[in-house]
Amino acid sequence: RRMDQWFVLPLTDGAYPALAELKRHMEELTALQGQDPLTGLVNRRGFDQAMALEAERSGRFRTPLTLCVMDLDDFKAVNDTYGHICGDTVLKAVASVLQAETRLIDTTARIGGEEFAILLPGTGLLRACKLMERIQAAIISSRIHCGDAALSVTMSMGVASYRGRQVPDATLLMEEADQAMYRAKRAGKNRIETAPILDLSLGEDRSLVHQNEKRFLFSSFFAPSPQTGED
Repeated sequence: RRMDQWFVLPLTDGAYPALAELKRHMEELTALQGQDPLTGLVNRRGFDQAMALEAERSGRFRTPLTLCVMDLDDFKAVNDTYGHICGDTVLKAVASVLQAETRLIDTTARIGGEEFAILLPGTGLLRACKLMERIQAAIISSRIHCGDAALSVTMSMGVASYRGRQVPDATLLMEEADQAMYRAKRAGKNRIETAPILDLSLGEDRSLVHQNEKRFLFSSFFAPSPQTGED
C-alpha cells in the first residue's frame, strides 16, 4: 500500500510546513516510480515506458496492440459545482472501474487531468471496442457520492489499433486514439469512436483483426530462446 494513502494533513494551510514538504516529496517519489498518487494508476511517465515495451513486443511477435484514450465529459462543471475534492473522488471512482474491467497484462493509466488510457496488448480493435462498451456502461451506472450529492458521469473514448502486421509507431498510435476521442466529443460526448486500423491493407476485412489475438499469451510467455537465433 502506498504511504500517501494514509498520510493525511490537516486542512489548515501552513499549519505543518515540514509535514507538507514531506508529503510533496513523497508524491514526487511516487511519480518518479511511474504511479499517479491520486488514483494509483500508472502515470504518463510509466505509460510511455509501457507503450515502448508493448510496441516492441507487438512488432517482434506479430500480435495486435490497441490503445484506448478516454476523457471525462464536462469534468470542469463537476469541479466548479461540487469542488475539487469531489472531482478527486470522481477520478478515483473512474480509476476503480478501469482497474476492475482490465487484465493484469493491460496498462491502465491516468495520462492527464481527467484523461485516461488503456493499452491492450494482444487485443484487436473489435475486442477493444467491446471492452470500452463494458467500461462505458459501468461508469454510467455508477453513482459517485460527494456529500449529499450522487453524481453520474460519462466518458468520451477513442480507440486505435495495430493488428500485428508491422511494428507499431507509438506516437502515431497515441495521435490516432486521441483524435478519435475528440471526434467522440464533437459528435455529442459519451461515445466511442475508432481510428482506421493502422496496418490494415486496402481491401482487407476489419473483422480479421482478432485472428492473431489468441497467439499473444503464448508468444509472450513462450518466446524463442535467444540461443536459437530465431527472431
